[in-house]
Amino acid sequence: MIRSVKFNDNTIEYELQRKRVKNINLRVKSDGSVVVSANNRVSAQYIDSFVESKGEFILKALNGFDREAATPQYSSGEFNELIISLFEKTYNDFVQFNIERPKLKFRKMKSRWGSCNYVDCVITLSTNLIYCSEEQIYYVIVHEFSHLLVHNHSKDFYAIVEQFCPDYKRIRKEMNKIKY
Repeated sequence: MIRSVKFNDNTIEYELQRKRVKNINLRVKSDGSVVVSANNRVSAQYIDSFVESKGEFILKALNGFDREAATPQYSSGEFNELIISLFEKTYNDFVQFNIERPKLKFRKMKSRWGSCNYVDCVITLSTNLIYCSEEQIYYVIVHEFSHLLVHNHSKDFYAIVEQFCPDYKRIRKEMNKIKY
């Protein structure tokens, strides 16, 4: 069912899907569609007010999709060489924490730059990092190595990230603008 709400001078159209879910879920897709899923027991008026309360976020997300697509920064050979070099550098920096050497994997990821499985000691990096600068790739690797020590995104976690990437907030903000 298609519904719409007014936010400032804009009309936000969204598709309402009724599902067996606990929470109201909002997704802004890259094709410009907005999809909300909610339980049958939640009133349409309540969902409309929820969407309206997220209006600023929705419009910002929709405007973000207007960016030009990024182009790869490296050839595949240069990219692999750079990743391995930065991975080695980061491992050498983290040896002081007595960590096991993690395995490195690559995978195409839609919404992440990397992930860390601290139980199996595996760091997986997105192949989309090919669109990032060396500084940005280094930040992602540091971020994932930091998860080997702190398994969440607490202040302690970011204190470790900041040791190696003092400007990580700026880097992360720049990376949010990359469309691949």
